[in-house]
Amino acid sequence: MAVLVSVVTPVYNSADSIAQVVSSVKNQCFKHYEHILVDNGSTDGSLELLQELSRDFTIQCLQQRQRGAGAARNLGIEAASGRYIAFLDSDDLWLPGKLESQISFMRQHDLAFSYGDYERRDRQSGGPIGTFIAPELVSYHDLLHGCPIGCLTAAYDQEALGKVYMPDVWRGQDWGLWLALTRLGGPARKYAGVHAVYHTGGNSLSANKLRKLRDIYAIYREQEHYGALRSGWYLAHHAMNAVLKAR
Repeated sequence: MAVLVSVVTPVYNSADSIAQVVSSVKNQCFKHYEHILVDNGSTDGSLELLQELSRDFTIQCLQQRQRGAGAARNLGIEAASGRYIAFLDSDDLWLPGKLESQISFMRQHDLAFSYGDYERRDRQSGGPIGTFIAPELVSYHDLLHGCPIGCLTAAYDQEALGKVYMPDVWRGQDWGLWLALTRLGGPARKYAGVHAVYHTGGNSLSANKLRKLRDIYAIYREQEHYGALRSGWYLAHHAMNAVLKAR
């Protein structure tokens, strides 16, 4: 039977979590998928583990030198043969009904891009932090002001939109893809239920977050072709919404 959904997972030094991630895909009620695991220059034995896991016919293992999660996801997108492309990071999880709920929703409403709500848990303790409730509809204009779409919940129809890739930045590249998808195919819509678990390490301001703002600014300027002042104005909104989202 032909593959319908291609699940793309970038992997970097995730030997302690990747087996659980793979199991969460294998446990999906929806079985028509391929799982593309892209090693991003791991040094902890992740690649050897992926090669072992790829004995399963549903799993494809790819590798690249360390170039960031966006480049790893793009390699997975390039290899994807499914009509729908979905994303799951190497420390997050899906609950069993995720693909079934999402794909049936997209088919029913003839959608090119969808996303969902997700549970937030502490990466260290595994304890619950809360549930992120996304808006029912997200347009290109909405995304210019921030990113309410969790990468682990998103999927798009490459038959309708073609293969669309993430921008070449180290941070915020998933948001850059959502901008491109909504610019091409119109607003994205939310499927029902909470079917994904996102692990977070905390909300402290860090150099990584400051570098992420720099990359987001680059997307406004280089991908969306906005001027410096307009890009700065949107960046301020984006940063404020990110702080509110993290609460």
